Amino acid sequence: MVRSGLHHNVDFLLFSAAPKLQSDMKLEPTRTLKAGTGLVQQFTVSGVPVPSVTWTLNGQPLDDTMISSTAELTSLSVKKCSVKNAGQYEVTATNEVGTDVARFTVVVNGLFSY
Repeated sequence: MVRSGLHHNVDFLLFSAAPKLQSDMKLEPTRTLKAGTGLVQQFTVSGVPVPSVTWTLNGQPLDDTMISSTAELTSLSVKKCSVKNAGQYEVTATNEVGTDVARFTVVVNGLFSY
């Protein structure tokens, strides 16, 4: 039996996109800071599916208390830098489609004690 009237076709468009990290400010390859000053670096994160984000310093995972991440934004925040915060930072966004990496180096001059 054929019913008269409108037929509706519902199609779902599924797509995926490789991760992308973008900084609102110019990402300097090397940033020199005075001990005791703050460090903040933010990146917008995009990709489908939503990428997982990891941060490292000199190849070692960063303490989660220094990192804040949502589906669209990830940021590193150090209130008062010391020499232990110096080195190469790397943020990596990964999903099933690919990976994007941003790197920058921090040099800390002077002494700061907690």
